Amino acid sequence: MENFVYLCDERNKPKTMDKLFFELIRVSTGQLDCLSRGAEPEEWQELYQLAHQHQLAGVCYRGAQALFEFGLRVPHELIIDWMAEAEQIEEQNALLTQRCIEVQQLLLTKNFKSSVLMGQGVARDYSESLQMLRQPDGTALLVTGDKAGVQALLDTWDDEEIQLHDSIETSKNPYRKWVLDRWFEKNDKALFVKDGEMVRPSASMNLIFQLIRLHRLFLYQGITLRDLMDFFFALKRVAGHGRASTINYEKVIKSLGLLGFSRGVIWVMQEVFGLGEEEQIVKPLESQGTFILHEVMAGRHRFFRLAMKHPVEMLCSLLP
Repeated sequence: MENFVYLCDERNKPKTMDKLFFELIRVSTGQLDCLSRGAEPEEWQELYQLAHQHQLAGVCYRGAQALFEFGLRVPHELIIDWMAEAEQIEEQNALLTQRCIEVQQLLLTKNFKSSVLMGQGVARDYSESLQMLRQPDGTALLVTGDKAGVQALLDTWDDEEIQLHDSIETSKNPYRKWVLDRWFEKNDKALFVKDGEMVRPSASMNLIFQLIRLHRLFLYQGITLRDLMDFFFALKRVAGHGRASTINYEKVIKSLGLLGFSRGVIWVMQEVFGLGEEEQIVKPLESQGTFILHEVMAGRHRFFRLAMKHPVEMLCSLLP
């Protein structure tokens, strides 16, 4: 194991469980074969709790399974509970995916065009063995068509699992919002691409959308490692489409004012998820990356710490 970050708690003591947890994540996603050491029974319990905290219980169960081959076994009672939870997540995903496809087909019959931006659309970027183990969190659909019709649909729609939106949330900073909204308007065709029975953003559009969403969540709500894993698999999807020969991602990201943040996220991708150098769309920036990772692992949104780093954005977050 190399290049892992040791985070610190309030007393500035190394949190070695974070390192082991990052290794488990890499095992779960196929980036690593085995942990650097076996976990004690109480440590497995802590790993399980971390997986819950970061909405990765299902994905990390796959990693726990893979470790059996190396003689690293989760305590019996815990693995039974973990397995039951993973099966429940798979069932929820199956139902939600079918529901999402049905809703898109229904919208199409009523002349509404839609795209799955979050939830089941994002899950499709995951490797085949993990798609049904991504923690479901509802699904967001972007809906377009006649403005009056869309508004009437939104006014009457009442479904917590499938949320309909007529626009993409970008930023509370008025200038940044203007820049991002203009970019989406110019590239709106890439938001609606047929993918099997589902319509969702293209690989390149999804990558930019996920980055913008991460930035918004990081500043205004807080993010988990599951949110970052979504971006990891978006990068994998792009790499599989031969991104280097088609799009200059650094140029696009810089034009959107997200270069510094994206370089920090790529550093996290490298350090936590084991992203390869050939899959990095911008050069990683350690100083920004460590700040992002510390905030993520803190497990809560820390307004004043963020305000010291991003004062303008945090002031904008107070706007109604």
